[in-house]
Amino acid sequence: MVGGSRGLGAHLAARLGEHGWRVTATGRRPRSETHLTESTAYTQLDLAAPTAVEELSALLSSLHPRLIVYNAAAYPTAEPDLAECERVFRVNALVPHQALAGYLPHAACTCVLINSDSIYHANRHSGVYAASKAALRVLASALADRCRGSRGSAATLLLGPLADDRKEEQFERIAQRQRMSTEDVAQAFLRRANPSYVVDSLIELDACVRSVEYLVELGAHANGMLCRLDGGSAGSLL
Repeated sequence: MVGGSRGLGAHLAARLGEHGWRVTATGRRPRSETHLTESTAYTQLDLAAPTAVEELSALLSSLHPRLIVYNAAAYPTAEPDLAECERVFRVNALVPHQALAGYLPHAACTCVLINSDSIYHANRHSGVYAASKAALRVLASALADRCRGSRGSAATLLLGPLADDRKEEQFERIAQRQRMSTEDVAQAFLRRANPSYVVDSLIELDACVRSVEYLVELGAHANGMLCRLDGGSAGSLL
């Protein structure tokens, strides 16, 4: 679980562990600052560091995983300079491509790259992040091509508005302040966030777990696959 210290990554690590997987997670934070269960092994790894590709490649070679979930993500500051843009692209797209390109074609392994529906509706605030995720989507296709005829596979799980703790806490604060239900606040958020959404509530993290397990079950047939759990945010024709 690359990028598994908190949020979706920690949730995936916990649930996969409950379902019989032996999970190793990585993250930038020290173990004491993660939300991982005691049964999850942990390796501290800064994917923005110059040695990140070599360190991640060495970790994969030592573990020989049957499943890799790349959930790591970097977010830019409000007005990112060039160095900040390069950091975001490095973590979100370049490091996974470089590390996985040398590993997947030679391993019996399913790789699920977690992506974001931000690629469909970038604005001036999300443009750098969305562009890095669009790059990851293209590079996922390149990884899948490398896996052609091998036992490895590269698939993309593209996610929409998730029910993470921070978003739900924010909705509860707004609901109390506006004297509304949290469900009404969520629906208002979804309508404003993307008019193409056809869901009325945030996507539960367990739905992401089931989607990852589905891609693993497909095995080589999932190579190059795009699994959209995005609330319809791409519109009806894509």
